[in-house]
Amino acid sequence: MKKLTKKDKLNLLRWFRVLVQIVFFVFLPAVFSQSFAAIKSIAETVGNGEVIKNNSFIVSFIVVSIITILCGRIFCGWACSFGAFGDWVFQVSQFIQKKLKIKFPKISDKAISYLKLLKYIVLITIIVLCFCGKASLVAENSPWTVFSLVRVGQYKFAVYATSTILMCIVIVGMAIKERFFCQFLCPLGAVFAILPVLPFISLKRNKDNCIPKCNACKNNCPVKIKLQDNSLTDGECISCMRCRMICPKGNIKN
Repeated sequence: MKKLTKKDKLNLLRWFRVLVQIVFFVFLPAVFSQSFAAIKSIAETVGNGEVIKNNSFIVSFIVVSIITILCGRIFCGWACSFGAFGDWVFQVSQFIQKKLKIKFPKISDKAISYLKLLKYIVLITIIVLCFCGKASLVAENSPWTVFSLVRVGQYKFAVYATSTILMCIVIVGMAIKERFFCQFLCPLGAVFAILPVLPFISLKRNKDNCIPKCNACKNNCPVKIKLQDNSLTDGECISCMRCRMICPKGNIKN
């Protein structure tokens, strides 16, 4: 039996991940929105001076948060329907660029380091609006609203004009930068990025064993994590495992 090459393993991982994403996209697309709704619900309840009561939204948020602490951001990388949509937009973009022999502009590493802070501003803004009783503004102006409606066959673009415009901007961003929304704008991504992760889950490498100027792991990382240190612990990591599979020396391990 022919031994699988690293490229073969990477392709198998990629297709298995796509299969998992499709399953969640079709059968459990609302996990993202339910977890997101929990954040809004908690902020709104506290703002009204009421006692926080358990509901399905909060349960979803707690479950996904526990999974993130135990397994890293595997939900973001493998199960989030909006994240999957972003991956597919980027792949289509890559195909079009290759066929037309063009290249879309790339976002520099320096710009990425600043842009990824935007999601914390988005998160704080949403919490403040909900706390002040303006949760309806969030729903009416969220790109996720349009995404959810389109997914069930409703096309109320005129009713949700701002949401539609924001969704178009997000799609353009997804076409230019892999995991654009997740890294720069996702409020849940902001929460999950600051959650602690169990030490044995974190990826590690022996940088002394790396090939000089290789950078295969960084170049293939969808969120462009900087891998200068031995520990690859980073709240931005979405546990896609591409760095581990692409390393020519098998130098990245848990």
